[in-house]
Amino acid sequence: MEDVRRIQALIAAIPFEDNEADQVAMDEVVDQARRLDDPRRAVPLMFRWMEEHGQRDLGSPGAFVHFIEEGMDYVPELEASLSAKPVCITVWMANRIANGETGAAEIKRWIGLLEPVLSHPDADAQCRDDARDFIDHQSARLQG
Repeated sequence: MEDVRRIQALIAAIPFEDNEADQVAMDEVVDQARRLDDPRRAVPLMFRWMEEHGQRDLGSPGAFVHFIEEGMDYVPELEASLSAKPVCITVWMANRIANGETGAAEIKRWIGLLEPVLSHPDADAQCRDDARDFIDHQSARLQG
């Protein structure tokens, strides 16, 4: 547990300059997370941090998203994050998954996860706009 607290402290200390997260500090967090017995324990911490700082530039997509997307085990955590506090980067992550789906049922499932973002009280205007664009894009894929 001490190792996870160390990762949490590193995440909390990531500085921002001109509203942009320090990518070197984020890379260091990922490097330290990889040293954990179970590196995936850092994933929920990264989601909470992205929720907290969602109005800032966190990378395109950035070290955390690359790390998180190394395994599909993060999907339940992404779903929970979208429900708790959707931010642009998590909405974008959901769309990336939907883009990889070929079955109508799975695409509809991701549309269904994005639709509540449109009226979520904690989603900012940009996040809602992104969700609308992604819903439209995925709906168009279903039509043909």
